[in-house]
Amino acid sequence: MIAPLLLCVAFINCKSLTRKSIAVDAFTTPQSTPLARCQRQHQYTRPSSYTTQLNEQPVNLKNLLGPISPSTLKSYNLPPSDASQGWTAQIVTFTAKSMEETTEIQLAPKNQQDHFVDTFSVEIPIPLDRVGLGIELLEIEGGREDGLGIVIVDGLVSGGNAEKACQILETTDDKESIMYGDSISNAELIIRRRIGSAAEQTDVTSTRTECLGYESMANELVGLLAPLNVENNNTSRIEEATVILTLKRLRRRPTINVKLQYPPSQNLPPETIQLLPGDNLRMALLSRGIKLNDPLAQRYDGKPTGSGNCGSGGLCRTCAVSVTRGGELLSPPKANEKKMLEETPRWRLACKSWVGYGMKEGDVVVQVNPRQW
Repeated sequence: MIAPLLLCVAFINCKSLTRKSIAVDAFTTPQSTPLARCQRQHQYTRPSSYTTQLNEQPVNLKNLLGPISPSTLKSYNLPPSDASQGWTAQIVTFTAKSMEETTEIQLAPKNQQDHFVDTFSVEIPIPLDRVGLGIELLEIEGGREDGLGIVIVDGLVSGGNAEKACQILETTDDKESIMYGDSISNAELIIRRRIGSAAEQTDVTSTRTECLGYESMANELVGLLAPLNVENNNTSRIEEATVILTLKRLRRRPTINVKLQYPPSQNLPPETIQLLPGDNLRMALLSRGIKLNDPLAQRYDGKPTGSGNCGSGGLCRTCAVSVTRGGELLSPPKANEKKMLEETPRWRLACKSWVGYGMKEGDVVVQVNPRQW
């Protein structure tokens, strides 16, 4: 068992008593399949195992998943044992607009099918007479010469600045606080100081701490706060200091159970499929061999009935389904879809329906080929 390591209110030169050598495969190169990603206060990425042989149009998950309530996300928190043992790291290569490739190491879940990495931030006011964070850090992977590793939050120091900030955050449902198993990926120090009698100046400094071992992370955090110790008596008087921590947390992936019902004439029993937030309903059904093309569909693109489908363009209505339950778990229809289906308000175009709106889980009941009922 690795002893907890402290970044306390006083800067103590702590070292790990024991270390675990990081596994060779803890830093892995992910599959080349691009991942759709949602960046907001919270982040959600479909698992890398999500693949299909069909031509799915690129989508923006941020818009499709809609507003996400922190109280909803809190229900997907993992048990402590899973939160601490579920981390790994991977090498990710990005291509910038300049076509230059950059590589960085990112935290990732060991079980990408069932877990995802959520990103959020916490503000911690730093009083000038008590400089420090008051966070206990636990190194679960490390001991590398390059300083890389995986460090998580083991706890908060009683009476420390982080604990005080989190006690306030925990009184509201729309804010996240720090908990066991979180990992600090970035830290930003904001200093507001008064210059002279009236002028003010704001300085912002940040440091990336993701996938650093304990010593490297502690050095970065201690160095970030160092100006608060050496500049307190400076003529550029510090009025206020705040640290914004960006943290990453493992959460359980929510699931949406879609019950499919077929027209009586098809003589097929109902079946239930399990989908993840961001899955497109049409693609999910077609990839499982479920036929959606309705030859009786009245087209909206001027082509004659029976001309085939429009390839997810939202023009032919051949993939229309009737949603009899759980419609709130689908992305809301846009103006064109509403106009096309205004006479059948329960119908949705499967090609324009993504499940898991608001990152909520639950049950959806869908009638396939509704014109044949």
